[in-house]
Amino acid sequence: MNHQMFLDQLATFPANTTELLRQIMSQSGRLDPEQVDQLKALMSLEIDDLMKALLPLAAAMSTCPISHFSVGAIVEGYRENAQGPLYLGANLEVAGHPLKNTIHAEQSAICNAWHQGETRLRRLMVNEAPCGHCRQFMNELNDIDNMDIVISQLGSEQKHHYKMANLLPNAFGPADLKQETRLLDLSTNQLQSPDVSDELVNAATLAAQNSYAPYSGCASGVALRLDSGAVITGRYAENAAFNPGMIAIESALVNLRLEHLTNPKSKVVDAVLVEIGDSISHQSMTEAMVQKLGIELRYFTA
Repeated sequence: MNHQMFLDQLATFPANTTELLRQIMSQSGRLDPEQVDQLKALMSLEIDDLMKALLPLAAAMSTCPISHFSVGAIVEGYRENAQGPLYLGANLEVAGHPLKNTIHAEQSAICNAWHQGETRLRRLMVNEAPCGHCRQFMNELNDIDNMDIVISQLGSEQKHHYKMANLLPNAFGPADLKQETRLLDLSTNQLQSPDVSDELVNAATLAAQNSYAPYSGCASGVALRLDSGAVITGRYAENAAFNPGMIAIESALVNLRLEHLTNPKSKVVDAVLVEIGDSISHQSMTEAMVQKLGIELRYFTA
């Protein structure tokens, strides 16, 4: 992530909104409902238009050393008859690794919302129609049939609203595998921490407990310690079609980038993966990605 690019984009917004928008940095890429309402009033915009206006700011968080193409996405958390929080996300590419490890902007925004406690999303805003990979990923979400997917190209005032059934007809999803829970559902995996005296192992275990692995049963979580002392975690998000899922280290990298909004120079000094190793394991892929951070992975099975 180019931190200066984010600050430069922030500076393009009206001066009376700058203080509000800077809260995104300290709130892990989130705007709370009251902040959203204030921005709507200050900019005289309805929610769809505000989310579109914020897309370039989301895209400025992009990490794209391979494509050099920045993409942003924003999701709104669901609140009954009220404004929900907004969560920003951007594409994240990992240099030196297969393109399969690329995290798309839509996935990033959803991952952000999930790790901050959302259990359902009201809408997603993007500039272009989500690719097939993202459509399949989103098809796993809790109450996806009712989520509003808004597509509005930059430079155009037109907005197109879709439901997932429009974008992914005759879809293969959780119901086809007789899976009742969904991604973002409030469900936990019962795991015993391998080492209750180790804070980072406990954090990774908690992440694994809140991961979504209904098909393989491989509940897994990652915890990263920064040189500042902060701990960043990530959870595994599985998919009925398998490939579009996000492993825990990918989720952790999304959250690490959000931490870099306030601490751009912070470095990872320790990393832990906790998982139930049975039919599959993410150990080797996680080790390879963690080595890019210049450290060795500590691995535990619960």
